[in-house]
Amino acid sequence: MKIFGIGFNRDESVKRKPSLAPKKLENGSIFAIAPLDGDYGGTWIGVNSSKEIFCLLNFYEATLKLLRNPTSRGLLVRSCLLGEVKLEHLKSEDLDHFYPFKLLRITLERTETFVWDGKELVTNFYTENFQILGSSFTQGPKAQISREEVFREYYLPKTLPDMDEFLKLSKDFLTSHLPEKGALSSCMHRRDAHTVSKTEIVLRENKCTITYQEGQPCETPGPKIFKIDFAK
Repeated sequence: MKIFGIGFNRDESVKRKPSLAPKKLENGSIFAIAPLDGDYGGTWIGVNSSKEIFCLLNFYEATLKLLRNPTSRGLLVRSCLLGEVKLEHLKSEDLDHFYPFKLLRITLERTETFVWDGKELVTNFYTENFQILGSSFTQGPKAQISREEVFREYYLPKTLPDMDEFLKLSKDFLTSHLPEKGALSSCMHRRDAHTVSKTEIVLRENKCTITYQEGQPCETPGPKIFKIDFAK
């Protein structure tokens, strides 16, 4: 059975408010399951009844232009999940009040990334079986390079995993402290910021499994598990 899955660690400043566990959001006939940001009410990851996964990364490498009244990028993700915004219809002027980001949309057909660098919105497609993406305020692209090297050396499976195998693979990688415990490790530790939650979403033809672990995944109890049956 074909599956598409994503494992995601959220790294945040120690000054940010705690996030809220995944909950059901609704907009007419469309519903979504997503954790919510404690500061602004948006989200960074979720799945909806249209069988779409959306996931946000901050694009720190882009040239930063200070915005007077920026809109939280998490609110854009929430709007995408609820069908209020269609990414393919967005123009640059629609995004002028957002800081740069990379936004993934994963379906059973393909994986796309929409990259906003503050000037232009560019769409790309991923075709590899495994794709490692990273975002770091202090390390920039070095974090993604390091984590991808660690994944391919220590965690890359020889065969495509089923759902249970993917969840174990994701857990092992996202709780890892390779190459050493710190700013570059998947489970990130810095004095001013650290990994604050781990989320996994596995999408199948008519079902979806979501796991959510609040706190640093190397230290906290196992995740909460949410299941969706699209056939019901």
